[in-house]
Amino acid sequence: MPFTPGFSTSQTIGLPNKINFTDTSTGSDINIVSRRIFIQDAANAYLVETGTTTTYEDWAIVSPPLDPLSISLDLLKKDMALYITVQWLNSSNTILYAKSYLTGFTLYNESFDYQMTQVLSGNPLLINDHNFFANKSQLRVSIDSGNQAIFLAADIFGGQQCYDRATNLRLNSPYFFNANV
Repeated sequence: MPFTPGFSTSQTIGLPNKINFTDTSTGSDINIVSRRIFIQDAANAYLVETGTTTTYEDWAIVSPPLDPLSISLDLLKKDMALYITVQWLNSSNTILYAKSYLTGFTLYNESFDYQMTQVLSGNPLLINDHNFFANKSQLRVSIDSGNQAIFLAADIFGGQQCYDRATNLRLNSPYFFNANV
């Protein structure tokens, strides 16, 4: 069966700094010996783990069935819109296949939004206090608008702007939410 490149990304609750990559390729090609992951942000900067000297991360290929189909990279300090490319290469580092897509990673702000939901459920009267509801709504709308920019319009810059608005609310929560968080 011919090789069809594919990969997926995810985050794990409690580890918003990490991106999980899973190789979802089908078929095979005996010429593939390595993979590379390129991760670009809205400013066209490449994200790599501390200590990496290239603009990409290596994703080793070992002989099946030992091949690590998943890898986790510690890259994020905040929610980000990212353009990700995975390349499958031969022994001469020639690109045989590549797959790219734009996606958003929102676990920092999603976790905070849920934390605000818990605060509100523990003290329902907060909804009337110091613009709590208006600020929580702005947080939710900023996250959702970032996702829409990315997934509906492939707008990495607009998506990042929205995520940054949500991040500002999260990082400055004592000024926006009358709650002990």
